[in-house]
Amino acid sequence: MDYIKVSSKGSYFVGGERVTLSGGEPVKMCFWPGGPELNYDPNGDFQAGQMYVQYTRLADPVLPYPVCMIHGGGGTGALWESTQQGGPGWEYMFLENGFHVNVSDGVERGRASWAQFPQINPIPPMFNSYAERWTTYRLGEKLGEPYPGSRFDTSKYDDLVKQQVPRWTTSIAMAQKAYDQYIGGMKEGCILLAHSQGGLFAINAALADHQTVKAVILIESSSTIDVSKTDVSVFKEIPFLFVWGDFLGEAYCSERFTWVGNFAYTGTMQKLHRKILAMGGDSTWLHLPETGICGNTHAMMVEDNSRQIADMVCGWIKAHVH
Repeated sequence: MDYIKVSSKGSYFVGGERVTLSGGEPVKMCFWPGGPELNYDPNGDFQAGQMYVQYTRLADPVLPYPVCMIHGGGGTGALWESTQQGGPGWEYMFLENGFHVNVSDGVERGRASWAQFPQINPIPPMFNSYAERWTTYRLGEKLGEPYPGSRFDTSKYDDLVKQQVPRWTTSIAMAQKAYDQYIGGMKEGCILLAHSQGGLFAINAALADHQTVKAVILIESSSTIDVSKTDVSVFKEIPFLFVWGDFLGEAYCSERFTWVGNFAYTGTMQKLHRKILAMGGDSTWLHLPETGICGNTHAMMVEDNSRQIADMVCGWIKAHVH
């Protein structure tokens, strides 16, 4: 592992607003075991809709723009911090490649905290079960039965599930507003690197402030953007990279692997990719099996070849962003 020279490191919160709640009944409770019974008043002014950002700046970066790592649904910024083997994750790998890095926790994820239910979010959050995460992360068709050749270490599946946090389906607009403020506030420019649901927020933020965004990298994005109804002409000036793993139904590695299923958003993202090219823009479609890299799931950034993929992405940035 090479050492890096860090010039600064810290964190901040962005977005959110003051919300006044009233009409709630006080609740008697003990704030700690054996403590006195006190009245908790649920009324008053509260903060809601904020997100958390941790930044690391290098002394001698290859580009002045930070790579902003945006996690997916039900996750937090922890996704980027380490691999399944316990070694440094993409956050450190990108720093080693010479990039400033931001790692964020979106609204109501991780250190960004929650808003009140049902006063602000009207329905309960959803929690991700073992079975749901198994199929969403494309580890196999049935819980406990991985696809042949998968690079995901299923003996550490508990660790992936432990990372998952509740998600509210009613807070998308609030989260997007915070991401827009986050990205729009980096007037020096930034590079967006988003995973899964994070692609939704990254694409919309890039549309809202295209001059700030120097590149967009989408790791198996689940954005539902409709290029037939949305004006994406500003993307002609922004380099895009779409990255996809294995087990998506295209038999590039058919001699070694079982191909099943089809991640629901590949078609949507292909339309965006083709639209950018048709406009004369810069877009790269990277399906890892086409390059001979097989066995990666929806969790490619934590698997045993995560450094190989990180280096490929960093190489693409160096070639396409100036």
